[in-house]
Amino acid sequence: MMWALLACTATGWSTGASEAIQVRDATFVEGDLPVDDAGVSPSVVYAAGANFVITQGSGSIVYKGLASPDAYTVALAAKDFGGGYWVLPVDGPDVTQDNDLIFSMTLDFLAEVPYGLQTLSFVAIDGEGHPGPEYDSSICVLPDYAAGSLAACSDEITPANAVVSLRWDTNVDLDLIVVAPNGKVVASDSPTTGLLDGSSVPRDVVNAATTGTLSRDSNSGCVIDGIRMESLIFPGEPPAGDYQFYADLRANCDESYVNFSLDEYRRTDADDGTHPVVTTRLGTGELVASQADGGSGLGTYLTTLTLP
Repeated sequence: MMWALLACTATGWSTGASEAIQVRDATFVEGDLPVDDAGVSPSVVYAAGANFVITQGSGSIVYKGLASPDAYTVALAAKDFGGGYWVLPVDGPDVTQDNDLIFSMTLDFLAEVPYGLQTLSFVAIDGEGHPGPEYDSSICVLPDYAAGSLAACSDEITPANAVVSLRWDTNVDLDLIVVAPNGKVVASDSPTTGLLDGSSVPRDVVNAATTGTLSRDSNSGCVIDGIRMESLIFPGEPPAGDYQFYADLRANCDESYVNFSLDEYRRTDADDGTHPVVTTRLGTGELVASQADGGSGLGTYLTTLTLP
């Protein structure tokens, strides 16, 4: 289903702007990561991030490490995707670690980063451009709709039963709004399908596997988080009925337009005990700045989905 014309803008690889992983203040180089696995030096002694688990679209993820004293720069690449590698100079020596050189990288993982177990490869390069051996560091990348479940990185973990996600391409305050079969309007100020009991939704209802919950309020009030995705997540089987989905442009945040897509992710239960997730594109669309309504309505109707 197509709600409006979807426009695309191509970006050249030479700047690294199209890379799914961005490294701040680093230089991007096209091609394969230079590696000399038969060599000993220069070398990356260690490299690690603060978190093993991140979510697609996460920014400001810091990796710190040490390189041997003959290192001049450290290069970083994703082992299984991307068109090149990032290079950043090392810092000063750590006198407590035999004068190994400190390095630090701030990474932004865009929404296009493949989810699942991924490997980041680091290589130290000396002043003459000679690389050393490869140092690998694993990371678990979760899709936004995972809601914290590590199922994307382990076949032993069961993913959510049903997820519907709104994703967009410019830094606007766009809201996913859902009208549930029970009449509840699910939005940023009422983020679950659970009905109110007095002034609030009972905690046991909020925590129930059959209750749908919004993942976040992305770019709320034009405070840009860079994620540009909101999801309605059902950990267990949703209550049966028709769910109406809307995209509400609350604020344009000085952008002239936004392109968006709506996708459904449904868990299946295979005979071998695994739980593959089936993705269905429900549609795409475009909104322009003049359609921003400040949150005064439901927004633009997208589709009605019958669940489960």
